[in-house]
Amino acid sequence: MLDFQEVDMEKAGFTLGDIISITIDDKEIVMPYYDGFYTRNGEYLCVAYPTYPSVCFTANNVGLPPELTGLEGHAVTIRMKEKGGSLDIQTALSMKYSNNRNDYPLISDAAFANARAVSAGKIASGVLLRCSSPFCNDINRAYYVSEFLKQEKAKTVLNLADTEEKMLTYDMPPYSRTLWEEGDVIICPLKADPTADDFNNRLIAALKELLSRPAPYAVHCMEGKDRTGYVCALLEGLCGATYEEMVTDYLITYSNYFHITPAKDPDICNALVSLRLNMCLMYYAGVSDESQLPNVDYAKAFSDFLLSHGMSRQQLDALIQVLTANPQ
Repeated sequence: MLDFQEVDMEKAGFTLGDIISITIDDKEIVMPYYDGFYTRNGEYLCVAYPTYPSVCFTANNVGLPPELTGLEGHAVTIRMKEKGGSLDIQTALSMKYSNNRNDYPLISDAAFANARAVSAGKIASGVLLRCSSPFCNDINRAYYVSEFLKQEKAKTVLNLADTEEKMLTYDMPPYSRTLWEEGDVIICPLKADPTADDFNNRLIAALKELLSRPAPYAVHCMEGKDRTGYVCALLEGLCGATYEEMVTDYLITYSNYFHITPAKDPDICNALVSLRLNMCLMYYAGVSDESQLPNVDYAKAFSDFLLSHGMSRQQLDALIQVLTANPQ
């Protein structure tokens, strides 16, 4: 934690989205300045987080290395490196949406609920659904999701957000309550980091359980955005989706919540894809160069990833089969 606040940064000429450098004990580190943790894991940033008492300098999700900790009282110098150099990312990841259905008059109830069927690659029609939470109504979408799942005859739900204890606290919509009480919900709470061992260990265990459950399958977290986006991208690529198909599906969520589209808001969409989706795809595909993502054979790369992380060939083939076969 540094001993100045966002207002001090503003007085000195810094605004959110600038690229700055921080020098401490003659070590200079270049980083973006945001109001949230909008970098990839391990990357440095300076953040004026709304609930923090002062500006924070850290490395996202991992913290600072030992040589930069325990330095209370050491002088810190911040300099401008590029005015607005990361403004696209600051704009893209700080967007706010409304939970009032009346604020979305031009879209369907399903789109408001960020609920849709996934059709990328060889995934069969109506087999894989994605949505915001059908159980927790904190963002006022659960009842719309529940109606969507009822209409689509969803039989199995992969819940990436909740523990069993949390589920017991929710006042669920009727169809969602039925799914839960009949044991049709696979509980798999994840943090939104697809590069973490815990994320993938939990996910692969849940996918193995999915094999014994009937389709259609619904995947959700709270908003159906990050965790759901990563899991759906993995399943899409596994079933032969192209990079373009995965990007298209990923960005539908941002259209539903924020009314942005690649045609209308290319810079924002590119920032979202680069920072969020591409990070996931690079990890699962074993690619270090972002520019190579359009050329990856995702069916092979994602199969190799799952096989090397505890899934057997028989289980992998069965997973592909249930996703690409028409539901009974």
